[in-house]
Amino acid sequence: MSKITALLISSALAVSLSGCMSSGTPEVQAFDGLSKACETYKGGSEIDAVKVTAKDKTVPTVEFPTAAPGGTVKSALAGIKTSQTKVVVEGTGPTFTGNQLVNIDYAVFSSTSGLQLAANKFDGTDSASQVFNATDSKVYCDALSGVKQGSIVTFALPASEDDPEGSLFVLALRKVYLPYANGSANSPESGFPAVVLAPKTNQPGIVQPNFSAPTEFKRSTLITGRGEVLKVGDSITVHYVGWVWSDSIGEPFDSSWVARDAQSSASPATFTLSTDGLIPGFVKALEGVTVGSQVVAVMPPSEAYGKSGQGSIPPNATLIFVIDVLGINK
Repeated sequence: MSKITALLISSALAVSLSGCMSSGTPEVQAFDGLSKACETYKGGSEIDAVKVTAKDKTVPTVEFPTAAPGGTVKSALAGIKTSQTKVVVEGTGPTFTGNQLVNIDYAVFSSTSGLQLAANKFDGTDSASQVFNATDSKVYCDALSGVKQGSIVTFALPASEDDPEGSLFVLALRKVYLPYANGSANSPESGFPAVVLAPKTNQPGIVQPNFSAPTEFKRSTLITGRGEVLKVGDSITVHYVGWVWSDSIGEPFDSSWVARDAQSSASPATFTLSTDGLIPGFVKALEGVTVGSQVVAVMPPSEAYGKSGQGSIPPNATLIFVIDVLGINK
């Protein structure tokens, strides 16, 4: 099986540029203006000949276009040279454009034999979470770019050294998240460190402030998103970076933009917005904020880890967080 197949299975077991507003729901509007990170999917006569039967809460079945005598299946997909995609059922949610986290149900088949290689329950109860980007998973990113949330899509990949039979995927896009904060930029407020964004990725960084840390909690919305409003108790997905305020601010003490180790890839964080699992300042930073927003928050020790500190965070530390709100999980 291909590398991505194994990655999808592992995840499941572990658990067009536009300048105008759309007329869709707040969830769709939050994605307005995103530029494409991956190439829009391409179809083909071979994938069009594949019949996918997708019923609610049932693993899809696939009928391949040709069969050899004696019952040995020899699919026309076995000879394709580039990936081909077909939308089986079109959704109405936001569009996947690349470099995004998605929640998916999946079934994987051999493009040569037609045999099913892997599948989850396909009912939304054991969906896999996966980031498809324009670098290490470009072929999959291109195959899905332009597909809407709520869609069921099938795509075939040509045979390769790692996948000699080629693979046919049937995916249900249960949830598509923003790749980074997206909305209306606001003028910077005084009293906060200046935030800078990396080209292409929009990963935040900060400029060393030349003033003392405030003694009270402060929050500023740098980008106002167009999505739904966050409430305490919501399950949310965000990108974040955290620094300790000092006379010489160095590397972040934590960041969802960076891979935890050599065996994993960087991925947004998902958690419940509650002080049961988060420091008070983090909840204050996000309560009432809309999806698509970016906030910078300064948290004194009383709103962070206090006198005890935490890991590399020293006692009585004032923290700086820059948080991009990517979605609410429903």
